[in-house]
Amino acid sequence: MKFSAMMKSVCLLSAVFFVSCATKPDSAQTEGTTEEKTAKPNPTNGGASWRPGDAMAPTSEPFDTSAESVYENVHYASQSDTQQCDIYVPNGSGSFPVIALVHGGGFAFQNQKMPVVAPVAKYALSHGYAVVSIDYRKSSEATFPAALSDVKAAIRFIRAHAEEYKLDADKITVWGESAGAYLSVMTALTPSVAELDGDVTDNAGVSSAVNTVVDFYGPIEFFTMDAEFAALGKDGTTYSLENSFESKFLGQAIGSDKATAYRTYWETYKDALPADFALKAWIQAGTGDFAVPCTQSANLADRLSALISADNVHFSTIEGARHMDSAFYTDENLGAVFTFLDNANSL
Repeated sequence: MKFSAMMKSVCLLSAVFFVSCATKPDSAQTEGTTEEKTAKPNPTNGGASWRPGDAMAPTSEPFDTSAESVYENVHYASQSDTQQCDIYVPNGSGSFPVIALVHGGGFAFQNQKMPVVAPVAKYALSHGYAVVSIDYRKSSEATFPAALSDVKAAIRFIRAHAEEYKLDADKITVWGESAGAYLSVMTALTPSVAELDGDVTDNAGVSSAVNTVVDFYGPIEFFTMDAEFAALGKDGTTYSLENSFESKFLGQAIGSDKATAYRTYWETYKDALPADFALKAWIQAGTGDFAVPCTQSANLADRLSALISADNVHFSTIEGARHMDSAFYTDENLGAVFTFLDNANSL
């Protein structure tokens, strides 16, 4: 059975649970905070739950890890102060495989120190991986493809400065959650599309290709999100309207022009992939996520399987897990992801 057919069945079986969650207190459905408050409809976020007092304010403390060296607020490009990253290097002589970590926040909030991804960094450093946690321009500063251009530039920076930071330029994984997962997937699947480099020319000529991608509950195909939620039994979402995070990221209402909306979708650029394109992908979603439909992940896994072979795609769901759920960040789950990455990197 195809990934998408299998997972649509799983998601539909979860529809009763899924809809009931919308009326319960929620601790993990809106990016940027895990403080538990009563969920309310959020008119600016396509229908995802919203908690009173959510500011999604950026944090200032680096991740607590076993890193031997930490380089904070390193600028990887020169267009904006937000084009910065934190580099964590483990103990040892290197060179180290790299996790390029891309935070979420609806393309609008947070920074490279976002607490939800801290467990990834901590686990990576304790298992011999370097971590480059990336910030990028938000939709209030610059619209598509700016944030994507920034992540691509950060990958070029990693490759250009690999020797300086003891990084292995041939073993780069881009790993994102939610909006950051979208940026990670697009980075991995459009390595040769010059127009998506946007206005960022730093380290031009250096490749932004990666070996592996990890996608935790990412929105992928914005134009179909409302229809996918409706198929799962959740009506009334408004991702297609101008106030959704995805529409603000694009710079206009997702539903106003299909051709423009699909400029944000990876398959639009599939013909530009190099003949020798290779990638391994870990894709994971929660069946209780009512910020992003789990079928977004299922469809990505299905289509990637056709492109790069099912042997190179891991797809799974966590039953009942919500958006940003701590279940994604347990030692057990992260251990499974890193076993996948170790095998992909022949470690």
